[in-house]
Amino acid sequence: MWKLAFPFLAVLLAVGFGQEPEGLIEVAANDPEVQEALRFAIDEYNKASTDIYLYKAIKVIKVQRKYLEGYQYTIIVIIARTLCKKGSMGNWCPPFMNPDKAQSYRCKFVVHNNGWLGRWVMVEQRCS
Repeated sequence: MWKLAFPFLAVLLAVGFGQEPEGLIEVAANDPEVQEALRFAIDEYNKASTDIYLYKAIKVIKVQRKYLEGYQYTIIVIIARTLCKKGSMGNWCPPFMNPDKAQSYRCKFVVHNNGWLGRWVMVEQRCS
């Protein structure tokens, strides 16, 4: 039994469970782990922001995943300022429509999840 299992496991580890070790692959925005990564990125953005209002993702443009001792996600997204202030418990926070208060940014978030620790880390955050 081990004579068959060992070579199979060795090959599986060598190819990284079917992932391209050096390349990014496109991932659907509605993938559950992508949604978790995006929630983490937006939470981190809101923590670091000096704005009194919360921001939320309004459009996901592109998501790529790379295997790197866990998964690293590169997420390009449009975020917008919402009517909810920081510290509020509102789950439904629509973006401002008033041009004087409305703000939106195109952001690139790179987040990494070390699978065996189950911890997310912000690698890069750039908005313009």
